[in-house]
Amino acid sequence: MAKLTFTGPTREADAEAARAAAVLAGDAAHVHVIPAEKVIRVYTGADVVTFDPRPTVSKWQFVQACAEAGISEAQLDAAVALLTPKRQRFWEYSQILDRDNPFSSRLRTNLTPVPTPAQWNAIFLAAAALDPLTV
Repeated sequence: MAKLTFTGPTREADAEAARAAAVLAGDAAHVHVIPAEKVIRVYTGADVVTFDPRPTVSKWQFVQACAEAGISEAQLDAAVALLTPKRQRFWEYSQILDRDNPFSSRLRTNLTPVPTPAQWNAIFLAAAALDPLTV
């Protein structure tokens, strides 16, 4: 678990050795090359940058994932009713939702009970995994 920085003429070989050692030990490894600074950083273990998907989903995928998470359409409708008229029109006419859109954030806070950020993220990830062609 480290963030190692390599410079100098042997930086490529040193960075590769550090990466290989981490992988051999069963740790995750991420290599970040910064050409302008002639630096290579190797992140291992808990310091590895994790992928944070921010899926964009269809309204159908979102509603279905909410239903599977125990959030009913009535709860969604009640939360939408608390939004501004502009955001209500967005819900009515838009077919695409993004987890990080201010609309989505406000919708989450209007739901009762309010899903935690981790639960909200899980709903969007579950929605992204749904295939609308296999209903």
